Amino acid sequence: MTLRLFIATALLSAHLVAENNSTIDKTEQLGDDGKPLKVKERDGYMPNIITPEYAKSGIYGGLGLGANSFDAKTATLSHNMNMLTLSMLAGYNINEYLAAESRASISIANDNSINYDNVAIYLKPQYDVSDGLTIYSLVGFGKMTGSSALTKATKASKTSMQLGFGANYTLPNNFKIFADYTFIGKDRKAKYKNNPATIKSGAFTSGITYDF
Repeated sequence: MTLRLFIATALLSAHLVAENNSTIDKTEQLGDDGKPLKVKERDGYMPNIITPEYAKSGIYGGLGLGANSFDAKTATLSHNMNMLTLSMLAGYNINEYLAAESRASISIANDNSINYDNVAIYLKPQYDVSDGLTIYSLVGFGKMTGSSALTKATKASKTSMQLGFGANYTLPNNFKIFADYTFIGKDRKAKYKNNPATIKSGAFTSGITYDF
């Protein structure tokens, strides 16, 4: 009697397990697009951790490295100085055609020990020319300052309109790479080696941004 009860219990348990497995197999797992996943997709399925376009905040930030010119011209001589700058930027995509962006740049390597910085805010018209590739322009105002660190014999400071153009390319994981040129400004009341001078500046900048 005990043996028959054990066998019956075992058979009932096996039936319940098989029925439960059948129910699980019939349950469809859905992907991000709401469609059922195929068997192979279910086995190796990982949730999509990349923020979809509709869920992005429009805010972005990034870093860039710039090759800046700092060109001085006096009545008797001219000199072209170059420097490497680090730029920090933050922006907001108002819509697909327009963004607002701010940048702050400081020199990290230079000619003639020139300390240089530039702070600016831009409107950024933009247009998608192909899948992932966007061209844009920069139109705004900023303040550029530069001076020799040791003697103060060279100095420029100018708040003016700044104009630029460039392009960015969308990478996976919400990143974009960009490259652009910006005319920073021209100070006609500057000095170079203690002589009255006109100093103008421009920057080629490339870097990476992240869309939040």
